[in-house]
Parts: sequence; structure tokens; C-alpha cells
Amino acid sequence: MAVMCQWRIIFFEYFEVPLTKLLPMIKKQAIQYWLTLIIGLFTTVSCIDPYKVTVQATQSYLIVEGTITDLDEPQTISIFETSETANFKSSQFTSTISPKSSDIIPVSKAKVLVIENGQKTYELFESQAGYYSTPLNFVGTIGSSYKLIIEKSTGERYESTEEKMFSVPEIGTLYDKFNQKGIKDNNSSTGNIATNDIYIDYIDPATERNFYRWKWTSYELQNICASCKQGYYERTGNTATSDGKCIQDIRLPGFNYYDYFCEALCWDIFQGKEIDIFSDVYTDGQTQYDKVVAQIPVYQSNPCLVVVQQMSLSANAFRYLKLIEDQSENTGTLADTPPAPIKGNVTNTKNNNEIVLGYFSASAVSEVRYMMNRQNTVGAVKDGLFKYQTRRDPTPESESDERPNIPFAVCKPSVSRTAIAPKNWQFGR
Repeated sequence: MAVMCQWRIIFFEYFEVPLTKLLPMIKKQAIQYWLTLIIGLFTTVSCIDPYKVTVQATQSYLIVEGTITDLDEPQTISIFETSETANFKSSQFTSTISPKSSDIIPVSKAKVLVIENGQKTYELFESQAGYYSTPLNFVGTIGSSYKLIIEKSTGERYESTEEKMFSVPEIGTLYDKFNQKGIKDNNSSTGNIATNDIYIDYIDPATERNFYRWKWTSYELQNICASCKQGYYERTGNTATSDGKCIQDIRLPGFNYYDYFCEALCWDIFQGKEIDIFSDVYTDGQTQYDKVVAQIPVYQSNPCLVVVQQMSLSANAFRYLKLIEDQSENTGTLADTPPAPIKGNVTNTKNNNEIVLGYFSASAVSEVRYMMNRQNTVGAVKDGLFKYQTRRDPTPESESDERPNIPFAVCKPSVSRTAIAPKNWQFGR
């Protein structure tokens, strides 16, 4: 495992005290001692070996995640619970410690409210199991504060702290470069996958403290919408909205797969998993150039749409994310503190000792939707996403006397797939 060495400016990073202000507070006779200590802290090199951490849970945890933004689009709060035997994992490829998807259960039929400035109340509706969306035409406002209230069907009530929405500067220049080395990828036969790296410039506002977060989402064309093991795909009707499902056929070998092409354009949705945050404590008012905000894996040569978001954070949200980020890194020594679930800003109103994971926040967003044609990539093939995901080539069902008309498959919408063309999509396949 490669060792990542990084400078740790320990004293200044956590206490944010400029040296020019610190020295007058130190007694003259102690200056030499403190200078030696501070310089030692400043120049300490910590070689960090990111390793896989596992947190063994002994109880169920509630996980609440969501951000109110000033974007004119549906905004969603996710509410899940873990099983009592869940393992919380992270690795050198991610900056979050979270349970496996098989260990989380959606919290349904809850009453979920967002309170704006302590006065106006918005009730969210459950759009999918565990996902609660804001009403139509809801848009957050810079300068306003927001609070989340959750009432589970079992009676427990949870409330978040108030989160204020701060302004954020606009993204300036945005461009991409092909990166042949790319990133680590366990699903790749080589252990790495090439990427298109996204760079931006932005101007940090002067004379004010700003905390940033960057997120990205990519929309990749998918040409296979259904796979049936030991069976066939059938549509329940002949209309464009009719659903489809796999019908088992024991005459086929147990290992047999048939894959079915999408009836229309279909997009798989990928979101960056890394925590990318920044404080301007040392760069206040400066223009930031060539900031890498995304590394988009090159699954195929098809064009894709990349949505880059530059978000404001409150100081408390930044500290929470910094704790999560730091916990996913470890020096690998026996003196390290064992990782543990980190409490967010949502609490049980009748049991303050209950640890609720996740964080409810409010962010202004500068967003760029970038259509990437991938003409600068090397080695990718058209419609290669399915093979990357399944590690096999698609096997279409052939026409036969019994089935002379092979159906096309429905692009079923989910949090990771859509049949609706994303905003600013410009090409076909």
C-alpha cells in the first residue's frame, strides 16, 4: 500500500492563531521555548498510510443526511437506520466511514419538516423509501437559517441545530484534462482506472471567513437496462409506460444470462464519494487557480455530463466534515485512537445521549453543468459501462420461434438511474 506523506501544520490548522498575534502573548523569557515548540509542530512531517477501518456497531443508529440549497430543483433529505450488527467501513479510496448498503434500512412514513428562520414550515414528502423531498417551488435563501424536524412513525422526535446559508463565490474557469494514471479502482483488472480530471478557478471574497465544499455528479449513458439470470425479460404491456420483469425458465442453465437493450436513452448517475472541503484561513481574498474538484472515471468513450458544485459551509458543518475526513486517515501506529461513529447535528429530543449519524446543512451553490465529449481520452470503448459494472460483455437474447420479438427493457428510475435527460445534455449516444 502506498504511503501518502503530507505536511501537518498542527498548531495553526486547529487553533488558527497567526504567529504575529501569538508572540506578544508569550512572556519574553518563554519566547525561545515556544518558538522551538511551534516550529517543531509546523515542520512535523506525518507519513500517513490510509488503511481500511472497520467500526463494529453494537446498536442501531439513525443516519440523517441532506442539504438545503438555493438551487431551483428538488431537494432531498435521506433518513435511514443501521442494523445492530452493521460494520462501518472506509478505505484508502474514500473519505467517509459509513455502513454497507446491506446494513441500512430506510425510515419510512416519518413526518419531516424544514423550519425557515424559526417561522415558516415546509413539510417534505417521501419520494422514495427513506428519501424525503421538499415541496415544489421550494428554494433556499442566502442569509436564512434552516432547522430539520423528524417525527418517526414510532413516536421518536429528532431536531437539528439551525444552519445558516452563507453566500458562495461563482466558479470561474472550468476545464478537464485526461489522466491516464487515474485513480485506484478495485473493479478494474489493472487496479486503476483512467479519469477526466476537472479543474476550476474561483475568487475568494476578502475580509471574511469562508468554508467550502465541492461535490460532483456525472451522468453516463447506459445501453443495457435489464439482465435476467436463468430466464427471459417480459413486458407486462405494450405501452411506453409498461413495466418489465424477468421470468425464470428452468430449461436454461443456472449460470445463463440474457441482457436487454434500453428502449430509449438511459443514464446511470454517479456521485463523488470523497469529502473535498477547504477553509480560506490562509488564502483570504486570493484567487484560486487550477483547483481539482473531480476525477471522473473513464468507463466508456461516450460523452457524459458532469455537474460540479461549489458550496458554502457553516463553521460547524466544516468541523464535522473535517472530523469525518480525519478519521478515515490513520498513521497506522498502536497509539492511534480507534475509529468510532461521529455524532452529527441531529439529536433525539428526549434522549440527548443517542448518537445520530450524518449532518443537516444549508449551502449556497455555484453550479456548472459541463458536457464532456471525451475526445481527449485514450483506450476507452463505446458503450463500455455495462462491462465495467458486471465484468462481462452483454449477452443479448437471440430471436427464436418461441420468442420472435425480443423486447427492449425499461429504464427504471432510481437514485442511480434516470430516463429523463439531465439538464444541459447536448448529445445523443
